[in-house]
Amino acid sequence: MQMFFISLFELLDKESKNWRKDTIILMDGAKYHTSGEMMEFYRKNMAPVMFTGPHSYDASPIELFFAAFKSKDINPDRIKTGKR
Repeated sequence: MQMFFISLFELLDKESKNWRKDTIILMDGAKYHTSGEMMEFYRKNMAPVMFTGPHSYDASPIELFFAAFKSKDINPDRIKTGKR
């Protein structure tokens, strides 16, 4: 997870050195987002993070996309995937 954020922060730094002043990274409260290790990582990198509350789908519009996406048959030909 930290590797993703390091890459994201590097990209944002290239776009604007001041991105931390007008950007908030919104995430759900999953344990891998809120672990002590990640919280320390955010602090050290001065990452402006905010977490949604449990089951707060209204605060996270991407959940509407995920719900619509998951409701469709995205593999109608039953092509094998990496999952068993």
